[in-house]
Amino acid sequence: MQALLPLNCKLTIDHLASHESAGLQAVDMFCWGFARKDAFDENDWFAHYCDHVRYTTIYLA
Repeated sequence: MQALLPLNCKLTIDHLASHESAGLQAVDMFCWGFARKDAFDENDWFAHYCDHVRYTTIYLA
Protein backbone atom coordinates (compact mmCIF):
# COMPACT_ATOMS: atom_id res chain seq x y z
CA MET A 1 0.00 0.00 0.00
CA GLN A 2 2.85 2.34 0.75
CA ALA A 3 3.83 2.53 -2.93
CA LEU A 4 0.24 3.24 -4.01
CA LEU A 5 -0.55 6.10 -1.63
CA PRO A 6 0.80 9.65 -1.81
CA LEU A 7 3.30 10.49 0.95
CA ASN A 8 1.00 13.15 2.44
CA CYS A 9 -2.02 10.82 2.62
CA LYS A 10 -3.36 10.23 6.11
CA LEU A 11 -4.33 6.59 6.63
CA THR A 12 -6.11 5.25 9.69
CA ILE A 13 -6.72 1.54 10.18
CA ASP A 14 -9.24 0.54 12.83
CA HIS A 15 -9.45 -2.99 14.20
CA LEU A 16 -13.05 -3.85 14.98
CA ALA A 17 -14.86 -6.97 16.04
CA SER A 18 -17.50 -7.94 13.48
CA HIS A 19 -20.35 -7.20 15.90
CA GLU A 20 -19.22 -3.55 15.96
CA SER A 21 -19.76 -2.94 12.23
CA ALA A 22 -22.61 -4.00 9.94
CA GLY A 23 -20.34 -3.59 6.89
CA LEU A 24 -17.72 -5.84 8.43
CA GLN A 25 -20.40 -8.45 9.17
CA ALA A 26 -21.45 -8.41 5.51
CA VAL A 27 -17.87 -8.86 4.28
CA ASP A 28 -17.30 -11.60 6.86
CA MET A 29 -20.38 -13.50 5.65
CA PHE A 30 -19.34 -13.08 2.01
CA CYS A 31 -15.86 -14.48 2.75
CA TRP A 32 -17.37 -17.29 4.83
CA GLY A 33 -19.25 -18.43 1.72
CA PHE A 34 -16.03 -18.67 -0.25
CA ALA A 35 -14.33 -20.56 2.57
CA ARG A 36 -17.15 -23.12 2.73
CA LYS A 37 -16.98 -23.61 -1.05
CA ASP A 38 -13.23 -24.18 -1.06
CA ALA A 39 -12.88 -26.16 2.17
CA PHE A 40 -15.99 -28.33 2.08
CA ASP A 41 -17.19 -28.16 -1.53
CA GLU A 42 -20.44 -26.54 -0.34
CA ASN A 43 -21.55 -24.51 -3.34
CA ASP A 44 -25.05 -23.37 -2.30
CA TRP A 45 -23.95 -19.94 -1.15
CA PHE A 46 -21.52 -19.45 -4.02
CA ALA A 47 -24.10 -20.55 -6.61
CA HIS A 48 -26.40 -17.79 -5.38
CA TYR A 49 -23.76 -15.04 -5.88
CA CYS A 50 -21.54 -16.48 -8.65
CA ASP A 51 -22.96 -14.11 -11.30
CA HIS A 52 -21.47 -11.21 -9.31
CA VAL A 53 -18.00 -12.74 -8.83
CA ARG A 54 -15.35 -11.85 -11.39
CA TYR A 55 -12.48 -14.01 -10.17
CA THR A 56 -11.88 -16.66 -7.56
CA THR A 57 -8.78 -18.63 -6.63
CA ILE A 58 -7.45 -20.50 -3.63
CA TYR A 59 -4.65 -18.45 -2.07
CA LEU A 60 -1.71 -20.31 -0.48
CA ALA A 61 -3.30 -23.71 -0.80
